[in-house]
Amino acid sequence: MDKFKEPGWRKMPVSWQKDPNFQERIRAARQGDAIAALKLYIAICLKAEFYPTNRLPAGSVQISLTSLSELVDLSRPMVIAGLNLLAEWNIVVSDGGRPAILRIVEYADSKYWVKLPMRQLYGSKNEDRVQTLIHLPNRRRGTLHALQLYLYLASIRDRNSNMATLSYDQGMRTLGLSRNYFSSALSMLTVDLVTVRTALEAKEQTGQNFSANQYWLRGSRYDPFRTNPADTDALDADDGQAYLYDESDDDLGSEIQRSQRIEPATIPELRRPRKTVFSFDDD
Repeated sequence: MDKFKEPGWRKMPVSWQKDPNFQERIRAARQGDAIAALKLYIAICLKAEFYPTNRLPAGSVQISLTSLSELVDLSRPMVIAGLNLLAEWNIVVSDGGRPAILRIVEYADSKYWVKLPMRQLYGSKNEDRVQTLIHLPNRRRGTLHALQLYLYLASIRDRNSNMATLSYDQGMRTLGLSRNYFSSALSMLTVDLVTVRTALEAKEQTGQNFSANQYWLRGSRYDPFRTNPADTDALDADDGQAYLYDESDDDLGSEIQRSQRIEPATIPELRRPRKTVFSFDDD
């Protein structure tokens, strides 16, 4: 099977997720709009084409406003507000069309990208609604922080163990959160989206000292939350995390081996706000 068409994961380019300045822009936006934007970004990553097709470039999806609204359970005005914010941040743009063609910026050109565990995010094999995102309230500050943290953890996972190692101090500095806000965000994620093993727990299990907690995205192959090894299904298709992709290397082998430590990619240019970026007349 073509590894890029396996059903358990979808690609997300890595650049802005690890940039403290970009995280500051997220926090500075209107809270509800920013929550909608990050939920929509994850949903668009889940729906985007990995390879270009005869209709769409790589990293694009053609989808109606109604479908987007149902996908993450947002009102139509909030979908438009979220998409406008993504366009302002220059991480998702519209290529026109009816329904609209939404394209993830630098999807094909980004040197670094990660796998999002698709089945865990959807919550089932039904791909009409992203249940784990729907379960996060749309009007709570903690939801915004949780979405920021989820995307950050996804961007720093080790490709072999699927594990992200992160101290509170580093997470707080990158995301610009207080300790209380960071803890609250993590608590929200541990319900459906993230597994945590504290440094103390890791020491008790391995006998080694650790200076930071360990994190896995739920649905990753080596997530300790998945206690039944036989319960693989499509989730085991998420068998890695961050890759340096070179199109000249068909099997990714040599480049993947050289990408053990992921360095920040170029941050997309940030555009000034525009009054109207997306206009929908598809419904």
